[in-house]
Amino acid sequence: MRLVISITGRDQAGIIASLSGAIFDAGGNLEDASMTILEGEFAMIALAAFKTLASAILFQKEISTLEKEMGLTITVRAINRRLVRGEKHAYGTVPWILSVLGRDQAGIVHKICQLFALRGLNVTDLKSRILGHGKKAAYALILEVDMPRKGSHKESIVKALKTLEKRLKIPLSFKPIEPLTA
Repeated sequence: MRLVISITGRDQAGIIASLSGAIFDAGGNLEDASMTILEGEFAMIALAAFKTLASAILFQKEISTLEKEMGLTITVRAINRRLVRGEKHAYGTVPWILSVLGRDQAGIVHKICQLFALRGLNVTDLKSRILGHGKKAAYALILEVDMPRKGSHKESIVKALKTLEKRLKIPLSFKPIEPLTA
């Protein structure tokens, strides 16, 4: 049985140790996780596997205590479908990276993601940050998107991004992730 676990709350030492300990103590395995701190707020989503329903129930009891003790909000949802390792990227696609570094303004993420969504491209990862303080602050975005190997209309997407780059007045870089070769 696999569970998706999401955790939010004020950042403090020991959250990941406590969560991973609860998974381990219940006989589970932490399979995949992503975590960040957003302006002092902790946010994590994780996927854990449990061999039995009883071990999953034991885990949920343990995290109920953790939630109260650490002042966190924890939600758990069972995954009722077969998972495939490496399922992050759709079959027949190549991951591309879009990066932005420039002056912050409202709507950057929306406009870029809308451009991809209207073309049927799936965003598979996104990191966004304000770097620095005051007038010297900059906005950074790194976004990963699945691009079909064939018939992707790559040229039209690149052209649309160039148009958006001019409208936003910030540089956009869009490149395929090259596979590592030995």
